[in-house]
Amino acid sequence: MLALMDQTREPFVADEAEAVVARRAADSLKAVAEAHESVKVSIDPLEGGPKIIVPLPAPAVAMFHAVLEAMANRTPISLIPYEAELSTQQAADYLNVSRPYLVRKLDAGELPSRKVGTHRRVQFSDLVAYEQNCRAEQSKALEDLHAEERALGLE
Repeated sequence: MLALMDQTREPFVADEAEAVVARRAADSLKAVAEAHESVKVSIDPLEGGPKIIVPLPAPAVAMFHAVLEAMANRTPISLIPYEAELSTQQAADYLNVSRPYLVRKLDAGELPSRKVGTHRRVQFSDLVAYEQNCRAEQSKALEDLHAEERALGLE
């Protein structure tokens, strides 16, 4: 597999005019996205070509809405293929941790990786699973702490 840089484009940030158009589009799609409905998008080419109708399943509508919201807010966005492989620095940046911390997790076997020469690669899907697992552990710890607080009458 290729490094993340070879699999994605640079993060995109909408300019002011694009943000205005994206806001209108996001507002139009919001109700449909929240209702988890599929839609048909009608494309009418500016140069007079034939009109095209494209069916979009509900998950695609939700994704388009999320992208349009990011564009409307002028938030940098990038799409990452689920099977992409990241360098240790890219993986650390994604998790918002230091590279040495991530390397310790890799060495401990808490996060799978593979070596490409002397460099390690972390599959994005493994990174997402690790992140979800960490969030679940954090939630469980908070629930346990809250239960202890109730048991001690400190609520």
